[in-house]
Amino acid sequence: MMDYYSNYPAPSREEAIKEVMKATEAEEEIVRSVIMGMPSLGSYTGWYVGFKHDAIKEVNKVKEERKETNKVLQKITGDPTFKY
Repeated sequence: MMDYYSNYPAPSREEAIKEVMKATEAEEEIVRSVIMGMPSLGSYTGWYVGFKHDAIKEVNKVKEERKETNKVLQKITGDPTFKY
């Protein structure tokens, strides 16, 4: 069955961005950067079995890095509302 879906293309990049935003509740800027940075989204099967999970993992990594950066910058500036 999965071989059958391998003949179909992955969702468009715009659709992939929507799916990952929904799954991660991340800002569009972060998700768009990750998706557009991927050389390919693979096939239909490849997207849903692997690439989508890779994209979600990368978006969560970027979110965590920004969170840590914000903590440091807030400490440095003394402004608890400062955001990167």
